[in-house]
Amino acid sequence: MIKADHLNIYKPESGADSVKARQNALRSKSTDEPLLRRCEAVWQNLDETRRLRARSTRFCYGDQWGDTIVVNGKSMTYRQYLMKQGNVVIQTNQVKNRVETIVGQMVKDQMEPVCHSIDREEQQYGEVMTAAIQANCDKNKLMELKKLWMRELNLGGIAIAYESFDDCSGPDRTPDSWTQFINPNLFFFESESVDPRGWDASLVGRFFYGSFEDIAARFAHSPRDYDILRAIYPDQSTVFKTEESRDMTDRFDDITFMRGSDPTRCYVCEVWTKETKPKIRLWDKNVGLEEIIDYNEKEYRKEIREENLRRKKMAGNTPEEQIPYIVGDGFGTDDEKNGFFVDTFWYCRFLAPDGTILWEGESPYADRSHPFTICMFPFIDGKLVGYMNDAIDHNLAINRAVVMHDWLMRSQAKGVAVIPKAILGDTSPEEFARSWTSIDELVFADIDESKKDLFPKILNGVSQTFDVASLINTYSRLMDAGSPVNGALQGKTPNSGTSGTLYAQMTSNASTPIAALMDAFNKFVEALLIKKMKNIAMFYDPDRFEKIAGSIGAIFDNENLKLNEVGNLEYDLKIKESSNTPIYRAQVNQDAKEFLMNGLISLEEYLKIADVPYADAILQGRQARQAEMEAAAQGNPGGAPVEEPQPEAPGLVPGVRLPKPIIQ
Repeated sequence: MIKADHLNIYKPESGADSVKARQNALRSKSTDEPLLRRCEAVWQNLDETRRLRARSTRFCYGDQWGDTIVVNGKSMTYRQYLMKQGNVVIQTNQVKNRVETIVGQMVKDQMEPVCHSIDREEQQYGEVMTAAIQANCDKNKLMELKKLWMRELNLGGIAIAYESFDDCSGPDRTPDSWTQFINPNLFFFESESVDPRGWDASLVGRFFYGSFEDIAARFAHSPRDYDILRAIYPDQSTVFKTEESRDMTDRFDDITFMRGSDPTRCYVCEVWTKETKPKIRLWDKNVGLEEIIDYNEKEYRKEIREENLRRKKMAGNTPEEQIPYIVGDGFGTDDEKNGFFVDTFWYCRFLAPDGTILWEGESPYADRSHPFTICMFPFIDGKLVGYMNDAIDHNLAINRAVVMHDWLMRSQAKGVAVIPKAILGDTSPEEFARSWTSIDELVFADIDESKKDLFPKILNGVSQTFDVASLINTYSRLMDAGSPVNGALQGKTPNSGTSGTLYAQMTSNASTPIAALMDAFNKFVEALLIKKMKNIAMFYDPDRFEKIAGSIGAIFDNENLKLNEVGNLEYDLKIKESSNTPIYRAQVNQDAKEFLMNGLISLEEYLKIADVPYADAILQGRQARQAEMEAAAQGNPGGAPVEEPQPEAPGLVPGVRLPKPIIQ
């Protein structure tokens, strides 16, 4: 407890509510230009990160000779310099193959999200959520997005996902949990962050663009809103879009904060800031539930106070510490009375280019966080570097060796004929050259003994000893040693004499250098799926669950869940990505079948282990029949249970039966 005299005059609503304090400090509550300038400064601080990413992307998918150099005081690219020297510009792309190898390694694993309930008795909730998440991932085409995120980690060192529940992010304007890929050129976050997960950032956001019609459809909720948008975007609302001849690969080269080359684009800045607010934590001892309310909810606090007084009156002479108060707002004993605390949450604002606030409000999500999921790898001392950045210089060295070899081959004299003019006589140089180079042609010359030295001569330049193949192999070995992707992981043919066992071991060990990258990426996808799981649990209704998961979907009724229960849903349901290859499923089914045939497991256990369609429906049907048989057995005079006749399966121990529809 802080003890100071000046705290006696402190009013929590005056300063602890950072949103209200900021609104009071601004001249107009409808605009926030200082925040927009702060976002631009944060975006500018990431300029070096964008430059390195652009260079890596260019080396992988564009011009590898595009680096800028200064020659005799003039700035030009390597390509322009080589062409000015008369060289043929040649490039060999060694980076792309390594990037696509890592992407292919991720795709080959064929992972899919699965929810496991920590309490096995509640596994049915996990199965319903698994079906809902998998259906949503298929709708979002999550695998295509995962390929893009993996490429971004390799080239720029950062992958950004945006998970929101709205009706404007999808192609059909259907309210759902939508996943978006965020281009790092349009993203910004607190540049002083050092946590690779982005948890220590106090500001994160992006700016996006669209046609005036799209912006109006999203933010105009009345004719007045539409008129305000037309005033903010006067040019974009009147200019029709025309296709111009421009290089689409360089669309982000000329982009600046909230501005671009297309006059029909309407730019919007979406910024999320971490704010504070005074709140009170209440604890109802009667039912054991926790509730957090705003400090300024005076009417509700009055109701709580009246309820506590009623409980105290009903308790009579019961000791104060034993009265089941709703503690936290002046009631209870000792520290229980102090329910005041300053809460942190994320607050969203959509800003126009002039600072006008198009929309603002607290985070609508259960965890009260922002919709961004960020993965930065490697992230050392706040610096972002692409995972394949070290391979760029090796690729450039190989390109220089190839161009140098081409230049040496072209600069050497090869079979040059020297013809003295004295022996031409009446023959013109053109006729002599045609006769000299023609097939089956005779050249007549009148040469006496004194002019034998004038006989034509063939000059050949001395070949330079430049073993380009050896040099390229050296650079390639250096690249394999310096980059995490070597030839074995790429599936290259091994050298002669390499045994199959050794190459198999080399291939197995080749994935070790990228294990850290794959683990960071899997954790990134897992964090994204947790956001998706909370959105689905919060916004899906029972009818929607039932459409996805069948009859068992109705058990998940989010109307009975409190907001804080959805926010802590990961403590009840654990989401992981599991292998889903056909070989894996077939192996699991085969092993489970053998266990069942040998009597090691029951049919119920088999249905839980194997990948059997409608396993839960079959289990529920068997449980219903078992209940009917038990009820019939109670009414049987002999007391013997009525057993449902089932055919004995061959090879089973007595008492273990196998229904025919399950295993073919």
